[in-house]
Amino acid sequence: MKFIADIMLGRLAKYLRMTGKDVIYKNNLDDVDILKIAKIENRIILTRDSIMLKRRECVKNTVKSLLIKDDNFIDQLKQVSSELGLDLNPDLIRCIECNMLLKDVKKEKLKGLVPPYVFKTHSLFLFCPGCNKYYWRGTHYINIATVFKKIKKASR
Repeated sequence: MKFIADIMLGRLAKYLRMTGKDVIYKNNLDDVDILKIAKIENRIILTRDSIMLKRRECVKNTVKSLLIKDDNFIDQLKQVSSELGLDLNPDLIRCIECNMLLKDVKKEKLKGLVPPYVFKTHSLFLFCPGCNKYYWRGTHYINIATVFKKIKKASR
């Protein structure tokens, strides 16, 4: 399942990427761009804009779409999970900034490129070839996992 999110859903896009979902999000895309990309790439449109759903492509279901009802990103994640039947778990395989798939990188190559404490205390690292960002499972990953546990708990 691939997605494209409108300008109002940047945080939702990032959190979906944290679960490994392929989500296009750029804050400079207009409705026409979003519809075109969704149709060409068979993506589900995630939008807060009810007017978007009145466009011919959405009405005739030539593109799939989901109106996100809440402002709160946790409630947004719950809605996406519930309405699309997705099991959302953190899975560090995509860059949360640019959506590219992450690549494994050998620790030895990172000396001086990540903070010394991180280099010393971690052994698994990932690299984004799209934006040259490095990832590792530090305390931020634990915080992310906690958010998803809350979502699962609330969904029961």
